[in-house]
Amino acid sequence: MVEVKVWDPLVRICHWFTVTVVLINSTILDEGSIHEFLGYSVAVLLVVRVVWGFIGSRYARFSTFFPTRAKLKEHVSELISASKPSKSKLADNHANLGHNPLGALMIFNLLLTLAVICLTGHFMTTDYFWGSETMEDIHEVFVTYLLVSLAVHVAGVLIESFRARTNLISAMVTGKKKLN
Repeated sequence: MVEVKVWDPLVRICHWFTVTVVLINSTILDEGSIHEFLGYSVAVLLVVRVVWGFIGSRYARFSTFFPTRAKLKEHVSELISASKPSKSKLADNHANLGHNPLGALMIFNLLLTLAVICLTGHFMTTDYFWGSETMEDIHEVFVTYLLVSLAVHVAGVLIESFRARTNLISAMVTGKKKLN
């Protein structure tokens, strides 16, 4: 078994803080000042994470895991054939140590969706959109879309953990991926 340091503390803090806030704001605190404060906190972390995606550590950088058409096609072919990525392929392709191509698409989806939620949430606090049912509806549609995306994300993590025989949840906690 080989242990590879993949996700740095900033990536993990942004990830788990956002998970916590989404759970709290979508279940316990549907509105109010704490909901807004937590939403703004996610917005700040989102900006930090996007900047870190350009200047951060190797596996945090978007350029390391940007999902090209060729990478997506190859990854989907592997999934369809139910083949496990080989150790030599993982060693040669450092991008898949961080995020595989479908995982990368999900990351970009989640970042964009969170940005829309934060933006519409902020707009609802401005004079122009105060009390706007349309803005509230857009906000709620994207929150629902986020929750569906998160369910797909968790399913993907579980499937990939099983397929690659790597505990990805543990890796996101420790920052280290254990490769068999």
